[in-house]
Amino acid sequence: MTRSQPTKRRRRIGLWLLLIAVVAVQVVYWQDPWFWRNYVRFFQSGDPTGVEMLPPGEEIRGDDSYVLPVAAPEQRTVSAAALADMERFAAEYGSHALIVIHKGVIQDEWYAPHWQRDLLTQSQSMHKSLMGLFVGMAIADGKIGSADDPVGQYLEEWRDDPRGRITLRQLMQMSSGLAQYAFTLNPFTDDNRWLNSGFSGDVMLRTPLADWEPGTRYDYNNVNSELLGMVLVRVYGQRYSALLRDRLWLPMGGERAFVHTDRPGGRAYTSCCLMAPAMDWARFGMLLLNRGEVNGRRIVSEEWFREMITPSPSAGFYGLQIWLGYGDPAVPPEHAGSSGAIVPGPFLARDTFMTWGRGQQHLFVVPSRELIVVRLGPALGRSPIKPGFDVTYLVNAAIRGLDP
Repeated sequence: MTRSQPTKRRRRIGLWLLLIAVVAVQVVYWQDPWFWRNYVRFFQSGDPTGVEMLPPGEEIRGDDSYVLPVAAPEQRTVSAAALADMERFAAEYGSHALIVIHKGVIQDEWYAPHWQRDLLTQSQSMHKSLMGLFVGMAIADGKIGSADDPVGQYLEEWRDDPRGRITLRQLMQMSSGLAQYAFTLNPFTDDNRWLNSGFSGDVMLRTPLADWEPGTRYDYNNVNSELLGMVLVRVYGQRYSALLRDRLWLPMGGERAFVHTDRPGGRAYTSCCLMAPAMDWARFGMLLLNRGEVNGRRIVSEEWFREMITPSPSAGFYGLQIWLGYGDPAVPPEHAGSSGAIVPGPFLARDTFMTWGRGQQHLFVVPSRELIVVRLGPALGRSPIKPGFDVTYLVNAAIRGLDP
């Protein structure tokens, strides 16, 4: 045997191993290509001045029929000094948009120099509050019997599973007893795949139970809102984007929006990732301020709206997929989120409630003052907002600025 033969053999083995590795990578990639695209995107920082689209997505088109009146400067019922202070605060924390509405009239519509009125903002968990609304619609439509129905009645995969006994109300109140997915960079675990997989619904249905009884504690869990979205899609037999368009966006006279899906034609995410202009969140605020009615149309009953903003037994600051600022402080500090928020005290109006998304995406509604405040800004990346954002500041500033 010549000295070159072992070298040739090693080369052949190396080539075969390389070929096997290439084939293995191809097989793993094509089993779930959108997972790997999302996984790579995870390491890219968000753009604090750009539109943070998450592909793929499905467009929703409203008819832009609901146009709120705008107060002339001399007719504003919130003082110019208060509005200027709110704009200053919004700019300090890198906001895209700030809208202040009193008694159905726009007092201030402010956009940062890098932003425009029709640009789409990233909702993050503001989207969850729509789940509470839609469950009420489905009950009124006879698609769901009751908020206390077990989820296994609507998700056949859990019909004979202990998880199937979790009620829809427990999902909405964040007291389901389902385990939390931990943060990890390991791409081969469900802890990563629940949010990034192109087959995310399969991962949601694999979520195990935690070690506590459903209904006995509050535990904010994105999977709860995703399961509610899956229930709604099944009971209506429609894609979520069509349901959102037909039952909310068109009736409320909204504009153009997008929902994020796990793959083209796949499942829509319903715990986050609804793209819409700031004014559409103002329209949704009018729906909540008017106890389920907007643009001359009744979306949900007043009775259901009251259920949405009733504190849950396990958390006085949370209702049915919506945050309640009734206490002092408005939200316990340990539940104020992970993106730098502080809650130093109460809202001046203790009936304030809100939607809340990562990066301090907020819609505040204050029924006793007929007040709505929308604040939106960067939502993606490792640090979408600088620490120190006072969740109560904008609402309290507006209340102080109201005419006697």
